[in-house]
Amino acid sequence: MSTIFQKIINKEAPAKIFHETDDVIVFADNRPKDQVHLLIVPKVEYPTYHETPPDVLSMLNQTAKDVAEKLGIGDHYRLVVNNGYGQEIFHIHYHFMSNRGADKLQYQNG
Repeated sequence: MSTIFQKIINKEAPAKIFHETDDVIVFADNRPKDQVHLLIVPKVEYPTYHETPPDVLSMLNQTAKDVAEKLGIGDHYRLVVNNGYGQEIFHIHYHFMSNRGADKLQYQNG
């Protein structure tokens, strides 16, 4: 069964996309916990952090840095990743949150 993330990746479900490459997509969380709450998701599905290859985790880490720079908040953000415990969608993803940078959020579509 396809997750909502896979449907967003396949453009079968709407999302506010902030950043996208061939390998990763970054979009607004639909239940934000802060002024900036984005999800960083690889386009290849791995159910948990523990099952995700190191090169994919490295890509997610670099994407978080890129997003922070794009928002001008390289020194002021939080990353949260759940590994089974607390995880609602079993497709590895990072929660990128901050109380700064919302004025620079520009989405590719809505």
